[in-house]
Amino acid sequence: MSYPGGKSASGAYQKLINLIPPHEVYIETHLGGGAILLNKKAASVNIGIDIDAEVIQCWSGKNLPINLYRADAIQFIEKYNFSGNEFIYADPPYLIETLKSKCSPYRFVYSIEQHEKLLALLKTLPCSIMISGYWSELYATSLKDWQSLSFQLKTRSGNMANEWVWMNYPIPNRLHDYRYLGEDFRERERIKRKQARWVTKLRHMTTVERQALLSAIQSESDRGWL
Repeated sequence: MSYPGGKSASGAYQKLINLIPPHEVYIETHLGGGAILLNKKAASVNIGIDIDAEVIQCWSGKNLPINLYRADAIQFIEKYNFSGNEFIYADPPYLIETLKSKCSPYRFVYSIEQHEKLLALLKTLPCSIMISGYWSELYATSLKDWQSLSFQLKTRSGNMANEWVWMNYPIPNRLHDYRYLGEDFRERERIKRKQARWVTKLRHMTTVERQALLSAIQSESDRGWL
């Protein structure tokens, strides 16, 4: 499903998935095309929220282990009982002022007040959160204490734009999904080849040698060196 602001373009969802720490419950607050949900490793519980009935209907036709909710994201979050093992990915309709065209591409536009309320609410939650958007004074000020990154992505029109990501956690050294490691396709393929070589080496080791290697790796990890 194509959707304004979607992250299905090559390089987009990979960069974001490479920033997601381990979690048990995955919540995508503004589902749309759901490129992150579709491409990341599934969590134990996966929740997709969208106020657009057409989006929910489209997703309902897929045979996927996802709990779908047609709801306002803010209202859903306010009622949800968070335990801390959740990860939220919020990709709300971008602020109109940050778009090149002032004619909104969204069926359900977000007002400045809604953005303010969403950000204020997310800042109170006990779990890991990632927010996508274009740079704005509102987001830069509201999330000034969060980790932020920017990178260029191709828009639906084929132009390049600076995408921003804000996280309420440091850049993780442990990920929920390692399949997209690498800055681009070439590097991802290089890493995959390296992984395949190591798997082959492990398979050709004796059981004792393999256990010795795993024990050494665990020892280094316990010392905090891995």
